[in-house]
Amino acid sequence: MRRGLTIAMIGIVILFCAAIITVYLSIGSVITTTVVSYGSAITQTNVTLRETEFSPTTGEAELLDLAVTSPAPYTAQPAFLSPRIKMQIDPQTVNNDTIVIKRIEIEAPEITYEITKSGDNLRTIRTHIKEAITTESGGAFPTDRPGPVKKFIVNDLYITNAVVIVQAGALVGKKATAILETLHLEDLGRDEDGLYPAALIEKIYGPLLQATTLAALSTDLNLSDQALNILRGASDETEEVIDRLKNLLEK
Repeated sequence: MRRGLTIAMIGIVILFCAAIITVYLSIGSVITTTVVSYGSAITQTNVTLRETEFSPTTGEAELLDLAVTSPAPYTAQPAFLSPRIKMQIDPQTVNNDTIVIKRIEIEAPEITYEITKSGDNLRTIRTHIKEAITTESGGAFPTDRPGPVKKFIVNDLYITNAVVIVQAGALVGKKATAILETLHLEDLGRDEDGLYPAALIEKIYGPLLQATTLAALSTDLNLSDQALNILRGASDETEEVIDRLKNLLEK
């Protein structure tokens, strides 16, 4: 009888350990599903992520092949593609209302910047992000993900070796490329005691859009017709961007 109980207890322990291992192994897929769900809802585009590798003990994560499509009517696809994003999450904050991410490294992303007579794909995405901020401000967001939305603080974020592909509507079949200077952002969400996903994305997207615009202006494409459209959307950009746009229009 006692031996039978011992065997039963061992069996329970083994099942318990197997359950824990299963949960740990599934964390990566949960992150993947969450990124795709929230990302698609926030940007109103199709966001895909091939795989997420995550270590719950160290908090290290890698997001592989993240892609964000351009919204209609733009045809340049995808608007954003990153083969690898490295993250260092503070494991002690994973179950908190606010998760602290120590470091994010977005390595060698490819950004496709499509400019037409009516606007551009990147600023259209930014408009969608701003709309999502209002929706999620109360801690809820219209996705199929259950439970409350987490807040985030990011200590350091780096975007390195980014390539910008400029595609102008007036130059069908012609493109130009430019290299984006390394972008480093610090203490995102620190002053706000954490940011909801859309607000965090906007904190990153704004400086990235400014840097992308500057990179686009460094190419040899004749953007005189399209520059007016960029200028309309650049009213909140840095003074450097506006000055370069004005110089372009004067050529």
